Amino acid sequence: MELVLKTLIIVALIFFSALFVFSLVIFAVHHRTGGALFVPTPRPMLAALMKAVDFSRFRDIRDLGCGDGRFISAVEKTYGSTVTGYEINPIAFVVTWLRIRVLGLGSSVRYADFWNRDLSGADCIYCYLFPDVLERLSEKLDQELRDGTRVISANFPLPGWREEGILRAQDTIFDDPIYVYCKGSHT
Repeated sequence: MELVLKTLIIVALIFFSALFVFSLVIFAVHHRTGGALFVPTPRPMLAALMKAVDFSRFRDIRDLGCGDGRFISAVEKTYGSTVTGYEINPIAFVVTWLRIRVLGLGSSVRYADFWNRDLSGADCIYCYLFPDVLERLSEKLDQELRDGTRVISANFPLPGWREEGILRAQDTIFDDPIYVYCKGSHT
């Protein structure tokens, strides 16, 4: 009986210690990201995007808030084009960094806030961001991008921009839109 009690106490201490560490990590991530959620791009959406857009024609592709790096690896595996990703969530950054290393990709991920980066050299921007930041992003892209730069927004439209097209995964359980824009044709 005494051994069972000691074992239960040890298991409880380990559990609550792990819970405490997990809470600290979540707090740190929440503080660093400003509460932005990490939602990976669904695979059917990536497949539709890889089929519809020829990423081999772009020299400088950027993924804003690259999450787990699915878009980065899909573009490079499908088209051989490298992508620069920006991620401020430390856990997602490490996942993307590891994905790039394990797959032997030439792409890169920066532990950086894309709001503080100059995007003017990009000729293709991809993002899967929520509506609460897209208005501000629209303004940043308007100011920094050259005419002709492609912008692709998964799930949510860019306010004030007129899409060139809307792609859909056409999956039986997944049909969210992918908005494709060309800077200069939206105003």
